[in-house]
This record gives sequence, C-alpha cells and structure tokens, in this order.
Amino acid sequence: MCTTILVDYDNGTVMGRNMDWDMDVNYHIIYLPAGFEYAKDLYGNPLKSKYKMLGLCFRNMNPLKDGVNEHGLMGSTNMFIKMNLFSSKVEAGKINISSLDYFNYALGNYRNVAELVEDLPNIHISKKDHLGNKVVTPDFHFYFADASGDSILVEPMDHKLTAIDNPYKVMTNSPPIDHHARALEKTFHQEGRKFQPAKDLPGGYDPVSRFVKAYYLNEHIADAITREDALENTYSILEALKIPEAFTKTKYDYTFTRYITVYDAGTRLLTVRSHMNPRIYSISMDDVKHLEDKTLLPIPRRIVTDPLYPSLKAPL
Repeated sequence: MCTTILVDYDNGTVMGRNMDWDMDVNYHIIYLPAGFEYAKDLYGNPLKSKYKMLGLCFRNMNPLKDGVNEHGLMGSTNMFIKMNLFSSKVEAGKINISSLDYFNYALGNYRNVAELVEDLPNIHISKKDHLGNKVVTPDFHFYFADASGDSILVEPMDHKLTAIDNPYKVMTNSPPIDHHARALEKTFHQEGRKFQPAKDLPGGYDPVSRFVKAYYLNEHIADAITREDALENTYSILEALKIPEAFTKTKYDYTFTRYITVYDAGTRLLTVRSHMNPRIYSISMDDVKHLEDKTLLPIPRRIVTDPLYPSLKAPL
C-alpha cells in the first residue's frame, strides 16, 4: 500500500509518495555515486550506474524505493500484486534483471523519461537467473517523471515492461490503471446527482479509494506557482492519505505510512518526513556532489519541537 502523485508548478514538477509498509523497516536516505556497482544482472555481470542517485532505501541495502538522479529523472516503486507478472527465464540479447533492481537501473542509466521509454524493449525481468535459480522479484510497478514535466507509468504486462500514459498523475497499487480510471468515472459521474466531495469521496485506504481521493485532491487544490507551493500542496495531499500507526494489524506489526518523500526534478531535491516527526528535512544533489562512495544518511524519526520565540525569557 503506497500512494504516489505528481504536482506541477510553473516551469517544474514535483513527485511525492507515501511509503505504506506492513513491518518495521530501517529506512535511510542513500546516495549512490556514478560508477557504483549496485547489483548484478541475472547472468552475474555487474550493474553499474552512469549517473548519481539519491533516494530512500530499506535496511541499508542498495535498491532505492524512490529517488532522483543527477539529471532530474525521479521515480517511485509501488507494490503491484498480480499473478504471473514476470517471466521464469532469461532472454538472450536483452538486459536481464530482477524487478528489485530495475528502479536503480532506470535512475542510473537514463537522463529523462524519453530515454527510459525508448529502452524499455531491451529490458527483461525474470524470476530466475540464467542457471534457473530463483531470485528476489517483487511485484512492482513504477512511476517516473523528469525535469521537463514528462512522466510515464511502467507496468508489467504479458511478461514485458510497458509504458502507459497516466493523465491522472496518481499511482497506488493493483489493479491496473484502466481499472482505476473506471473507478474515477463511477465516482464523479453518477447520473442524476451532483458529486459532493465532503461525503462522496471514498474514506478507505484500499488502492482504488486512495487513487480516487488523491486524484480529486490534486485536481482541486490551489494551483502551485512556485516550487514551494508545489511542495506544500504535495505534503498536504499525502497527509490526507496517510495511514496512521496501529490502524491495520498484521501478523508481526502494523501497516501504516512509514515516511513521506517529495522530490523536485529541477533542483534534484529530496525532502522527507517520518511518520512520527512532522518536521520536513531536505537534501539535494548539490549537497552530496563531493561524496565519492555509497553514503547512508539517517532520518530523525521522533518528534522534534522548537521554541517559538527562543529569545524570550520567562518573567521573574
């Protein structure tokens, strides 16, 4: 369960996501330099990035869950549970990788959405390596955008990654995008009655309900003029879709929103806040450009309060 949205502003675009997860994960900001070997392909060959990457990871591991590269290509991975998404064997003549590593491959090799889409036919995702051994292959789909404002949804269909235009600027989870589109039509175009958002917007946290609510809020929030406007709008929308802690019990923990990230493509900026700490932290590619190695940066998770007027002294 995750929600990703795009919010446009004059001459720019930001992408934000809620990371909803069902177990405790030790998440960090991660920086991966150009030339870094972040994984191996399914033939055992090293996968190295051409471009610097900055994003969020779990358990200090290399796969990014969301991020931005040095050219402003940004994206998000969300769960996409569906039967038989990926092939069970490698395909000669293509880049054979796991779905776990595709997001890093994309940010590490493409400057923009156009390059990514052009290269999609050369990518093959398999659940097994060239020896027939099973590999970790999560059911993912992906959403990408770049500094020009171009964006694309990438979903697995018939064992192939497929580029899908997404005019709704929202990605949640399965079902596929056409099912979400039908849910929008059903919600907003009920014959014989006027839509009343205060009571007609869905209140659930299932993927379809979140998709409908995110789309409506994004469409009706005040237009963003500046980057700051867009950041504020995105956090406002995602806060309305945030799943509170202890809301949904799982076998070992609870499903809730672990963090919220918002990226700006133009400034290569990452902003983040944890589920318990409302303060928003930021870091950009310019801040880490001097780093030569993989670097993990912790995010303060507990609530922090600041004196409103620190210069005032209590009266005697």
